[in-house]
Amino acid sequence: MFSLDSRKAFVTGAGGGLGSAIAEALAAQGAAVVLTDLDAAKAAAKASEIGERLPGRTLIPLAMDVTSEESVRDAFVVAKQRLGPIDVMVNVAGIAKIRPLHEMSFGEWREMLSIHLDGTFLGTRYALPDMLERGWGRVICVSSIVADTGVAYEAHYGAAKGGINGLIRSVAREVAPKGVTVNAIAPGYFDTPLSEMIPPEEYRLLTENIAVGRFGKPEEVGALAAYLASDEAAYITGEVIRPHGGFSYGRADLDAAPD
Repeated sequence: MFSLDSRKAFVTGAGGGLGSAIAEALAAQGAAVVLTDLDAAKAAAKASEIGERLPGRTLIPLAMDVTSEESVRDAFVVAKQRLGPIDVMVNVAGIAKIRPLHEMSFGEWREMLSIHLDGTFLGTRYALPDMLERGWGRVICVSSIVADTGVAYEAHYGAAKGGINGLIRSVAREVAPKGVTVNAIAPGYFDTPLSEMIPPEEYRLLTENIAVGRFGKPEEVGALAAYLASDEAAYITGEVIRPHGGFSYGRADLDAAPD
């Protein structure tokens, strides 16, 4: 089940924790994968690491800025030249920054929305035409549990992720009759490089509010993405799936307020 043999996947933010885990999960199921990242060295390093664990897989690292339409368009041109049309588009690229709203600059607000929301739009926009023409495709976007719960001191992040949820629900309706599914994965807290920015006391408080008693593992999101990319997930579209281990904030984000 969940074979991705002959499928071609395109992953943004593949140099990061969740992006690289998703890229590896797709490759493990047989897909050829384009790994894109703003940092070309990170994309190349992850492609090399995955290649060592999965010899024989096709892994193509590319530098790409998800906030630049020209950069996204050019990356798709290269991907299509190397692999052919993309079957599976995974929008992962993102950042996280802690800033109280009353201290947040408009530039910080715009940066967050540009990377998360504009980047998701551009990746989806350039992947869809070939999917629609061939009558098969999978679009998977990484949102966050905070789009539902809210989170103190990261209003720009929560707003961007909420925008992704609205985007996927609308696009899913547009393309469903053409054999293309569009879904979002909205993780809770996972052990990734982004989680390393969490102060130790807040990390402890957050963990106490996760029913399973730990942060998630990136490969657990990777496995979910591989399923959503498969033929078996053809009846799932317009969904926001929330792997979070039974998480609720309580006062964890407030009790660890920045000074």
